[in-house]
Amino acid sequence: MVKRVVLAASLTACFAVLTACGASHFVQRGADLYGEGRYVEADEVFERSEPRVARAPLKERAAYATYRGATFVALGDLAHAQHWLTLASDIERAQPGTLGAEQHAFLDGAWQALSHRIAQTPPSPVTTAIASSLQAPAPSVDNVPPPPVDAATQRRSLVPQ
Repeated sequence: MVKRVVLAASLTACFAVLTACGASHFVQRGADLYGEGRYVEADEVFERSEPRVARAPLKERAAYATYRGATFVALGDLAHAQHWLTLASDIERAQPGTLGAEQHAFLDGAWQALSHRIAQTPPSPVTTAIASSLQAPAPSVDNVPPPPVDAATQRRSLVPQ
């Protein structure tokens, strides 16, 4: 619980610094909503502006991906959060300095929040079933006997005898 409060405070502090530095118009409205804790609205703004971001300069795309990922973390959509945070990290890795120091700190905080949420998320029954099936040896086809055929089944067959 204490870690969660510290993490939230860190993200909030990074957000305040980021907002003060000014983000592009593609990002600013969503970032403002994010900072106010209005994550659903921030997500809607980001979703609507996504087509324009593809044509934006690299710095704006990196900032957008960072905020979009952080918004998905806040909403609990961890798969999409990971996608967007990875995109932001990949941009920064390919062109170091694309994100300013404050934005980089915010991205790091979003990654920490994501890893914290992942650690707290219990596996779903489907995930558990898939994982256990991957660990169990596959049944051998050679040892499976053919299904029994009874006279009633043969009479009902659509295939001529």
